Amino acid sequence: MLGRLFLPYFLLTGALLLAVSQVAAQSKMPQVLTETNLPPACKNILLDFAETLIGPKKHRILRNPTPHAPFFQAFMLLSYNDQDSHVLFTAVPTDESCEVSYSESFEIDASCMETREALFKRWQLIGKLSETTLVLRYDHPRDKKTLPLDENDRASAYLTQTRNGKACLVTRKQHHIQAVKKGE
Repeated sequence: MLGRLFLPYFLLTGALLLAVSQVAAQSKMPQVLTETNLPPACKNILLDFAETLIGPKKHRILRNPTPHAPFFQAFMLLSYNDQDSHVLFTAVPTDESCEVSYSESFEIDASCMETREALFKRWQLIGKLSETTLVLRYDHPRDKKTLPLDENDRASAYLTQTRNGKACLVTRKQHHIQAVKKGE
């Protein structure tokens, strides 16, 4: 008998939790961008980057607007299942274009060689910045149509050994220059 009384309560609670989790997963970048004077093309690239990075993950975005700065910058705390990462979005409108980039940093409890094999298998080794830092570039997507022609627009990663080789600090970044018509 008690089960029948509590069943509607449990169903309602479950539905509310599902609704909250779905809302939490939607990108908050559109809200942040409404307060800016960025050209639409800049906003579109930022929205694409944010949507690709966030997916279903919980996140928080902080933007410290400065009226005298000609660029947009926002910090995002992105929550994965086991840890958080830091993401920095930047957009700089110019007379003829919009330069947009993001950088994400996180630490993995594994060596950088193990991290490379697990997460960056399809990335090309470009070189080393030091004995402990590898530089990689994403040159081998499954769909070649998604690969930017300009190598500078391709994603890159920096893997640095930390904690005496027991962990790896990973920084991924991507830069994109978008042509913007004046007045857009």
